[in-house]
Amino acid sequence: MPHSKEIGTDAQPKEDVKLTHCESVTLKDILQTRLIECGWRKQIEQFIREKIAERGNQTITSEELAAEIVPQARAMVPENVRNEMMIRVREALESSLTRE
Repeated sequence: MPHSKEIGTDAQPKEDVKLTHCESVTLKDILQTRLIECGWRKQIEQFIREKIAERGNQTITSEELAAEIVPQARAMVPENVRNEMMIRVREALESSLTRE
């Protein structure tokens, strides 16, 4: 997946390093907070409302909605949030390497 916006890097890890559950939860919480602070969440909520309104009376499954929303939502994550999270993930992975 070269130049993927999803992961932000093309580098392959040298070792199979995993984060602890606590580290993962902490990173997830930070990401959620940053996305709320920058208004991303409100933008996505509005985008979802628009997609549902476009469908009118047609039924839409959550899977179909997600297939339409997720790529756009990922692309809408601000670069500063993406960069901050990449730094935090790298730091967490590096610290887990030193614990082993």
